[in-house]
Amino acid sequence: VQAQLEEILALYRELTEDEQEQIDLSRVYKLQEALDGANDPDPVTESVAYQEADWNGTQVTYTDKIADCTLVENSTEAVTWSESWYAVSGTVTISDPITVSGEIHLILTDNCTLTAEKGIVVTAGNNLTIYAQSEDGGTLNATGTTDDSGNASAGIGGSATSFDSGSITIHGGVINATGGGQPVYYGGAGIGGGTSSSENGGNSGTITIYGGTITANSGEGGITGAGIGGGGSGDADGGSGSSITIYGGSVTATSHGANTSGAGIGGGVGIVNGGSGNVTIRGGIVRATGGKYGAGIGGGSGGDGKKSGDGAVTISGGTVTAVGGNSAAGIGGGGGYQYAFANITGGTGSVTISGGIVDTKGGGSGSYAGAPIGNGGNASGTATVSKDNAIVFENGTGTVCGSVVLNENYAVPAGYSLHIPAGASLSGSGTLSGGGTFTTELSEDMI
Repeated sequence: VQAQLEEILALYRELTEDEQEQIDLSRVYKLQEALDGANDPDPVTESVAYQEADWNGTQVTYTDKIADCTLVENSTEAVTWSESWYAVSGTVTISDPITVSGEIHLILTDNCTLTAEKGIVVTAGNNLTIYAQSEDGGTLNATGTTDDSGNASAGIGGSATSFDSGSITIHGGVINATGGGQPVYYGGAGIGGGTSSSENGGNSGTITIYGGTITANSGEGGITGAGIGGGGSGDADGGSGSSITIYGGSVTATSHGANTSGAGIGGGVGIVNGGSGNVTIRGGIVRATGGKYGAGIGGGSGGDGKKSGDGAVTISGGTVTAVGGNSAAGIGGGGGYQYAFANITGGTGSVTISGGIVDTKGGGSGSYAGAPIGNGGNASGTATVSKDNAIVFENGTGTVCGSVVLNENYAVPAGYSLHIPAGASLSGSGTLSGGGTFTTELSEDMI
């Protein structure tokens, strides 16, 4: 058929212009289009097993499932994933950005590695859900990019032109996400919003983590987004980490700004107002470190004459370690400070701890020190803090709050103290080791 079409076109080209005008080639072109489509290779599809996670109110549970997937292939060009299921097998590298369009499900098969050299773009209105065949199955490495204006995309999330992120859900796998960035200029969030040189930083969409091993770093730069959460802004408000929930897994999140930074988990930096962080932790092992003036978990840094971001944080389980940057809270508000050329109001913290083991340190020292839990330095508001049924270490001093049942082993850092006040109780089959001093207040009715 193709040979006949070529013969028709060759004869057509021999005609004069007047003769060609009398010929209708529409059916030839339509047939050629159909032939081109028939010759395109069909995508390689395969039935792939995966684990879908859920939260039953007390722990993460997994259900084994199977999906028909398009296999992800190597590419030196930009790739768009559209409204479908995809799976990675073996070692795959995609050199230009991967764009998520619609609702995408990605399965990381055991022992696979997908390297997204210019990140995975998930902008507002789009959704990416990542699964593994086992909780720490395959590996995804994603690194964002920067453009000529210094705007930076997230490793997974907002782009360098459309900064707000869509929804991102992680059920398992080894995920290493680093925002785009360049020294002195701007860095995007590891997972979440992109960073703008002039507009508001990108807000994170809903970010949900059930399991896996997740390492999220903001891009390098003078002004950066969060490790997980909002992007930064060089001339406006920082992006918010608007709805971040961690149910399980091992999560390490760090912001790396050299001048001002986002939170480890939460809001991005804003040269006007810092981004806020709304974070819920139900379980897992979570380590969060804020960059310069960013909270460990909570608000990002703000700019001259303005306010750092607030932190609304709820922790009801898991093991959480949070360290604030200069004058920022470990958990709560971003840092504020005052000197000859700047007066930044610290962010306010609203923190509820109702379970788990929490180890947190505020940043800075002196009159502008951030609280371990609560407000950043130089804050004007009053922090709201509730601690119950948890072991809480604040700047190395630990307290058993309420009734705590410890059924796992926990290594207390060297030199820490742990106190059990009257009215509190610590029980269970777990073991506490290390630390410095352990004390109790005995009352008459205690045995």
